Amino acid sequence: MFALPRRCAHLPSLFSRSFAEIVPSTARSSEALRGSVDPPPPAQIPDTKENDQTPKIINPVRLGNRVPVREDHGLYAFFRKRLQGEDGRTYVGEAQYETIGGSLFQERAQSGRSWKASELRLKSFQDLHTLWYVLLRERNLLATQKEEVRRIGAVPVLTAFRYKTRQVKKSMARIKYVMNERRLAYEGAVKLAEQEKQDHLDRVVLDHQMSQYYKERKQLRWREANREKRQEAKEAKTSAKTAEVEPVSTNVDVTTQAQAHSEGSAQVGSQDTPESRAQ
Repeated sequence: MFALPRRCAHLPSLFSRSFAEIVPSTARSSEALRGSVDPPPPAQIPDTKENDQTPKIINPVRLGNRVPVREDHGLYAFFRKRLQGEDGRTYVGEAQYETIGGSLFQERAQSGRSWKASELRLKSFQDLHTLWYVLLRERNLLATQKEEVRRIGAVPVLTAFRYKTRQVKKSMARIKYVMNERRLAYEGAVKLAEQEKQDHLDRVVLDHQMSQYYKERKQLRWREANREKRQEAKEAKTSAKTAEVEPVSTNVDVTTQAQAHSEGSAQVGSQDTPESRAQ
């Protein structure tokens, strides 16, 4: 599975990894945890009254060498979990977690391809958010396995860390690409909505201005018509007054002409007398 250096053969302890003890999540706090002992009883104080020279010796209580941890602890997510083996047996405890991946062929056969952008475009924001953290967890898991391979001194040539990490990175990059597409589409939609709103406001303002223009033009025409009517009435009134004054002046002129005519005829009559003829 792995190519190990010769120096690793003399260090068998490096290939064994001790986990924290797994405690079921249903365990009560009052129950004693497996892999450890109960807390020591309170220290006994020597009785000085009976015998001051022979105090009772308190033996230290040896605790377990493992820290009890529940099964649902978040740090177990850094290790890949296998529920069932090839022989059909179900793993329990430490055996259900893998510290190192399998062979190159096995890892590539079990692992899938990266997510395509066309597939991610069909996902909702919540699905993309969940998938991002799933991929991030897988990336941390691969980093943990890679560090374990480095710690035990194995040559990571036959492992599929690079292949699987590349697939995870490609999927995460495509998620960012799809999210950027949606961001640009949202910003474009906002700009389009603002432009449509501005166009609508411009049309409303233009309609209002045109209605005011037609209203003012109608009022102007009405005022001009009233002005013309008043002017015509004024002219008719003036002409009526002029017509009343003209007959009086005509009568005065006729009387004056008659008087002048009578005076002229009188002078002509005086010139035709016998005295004037004798002269």
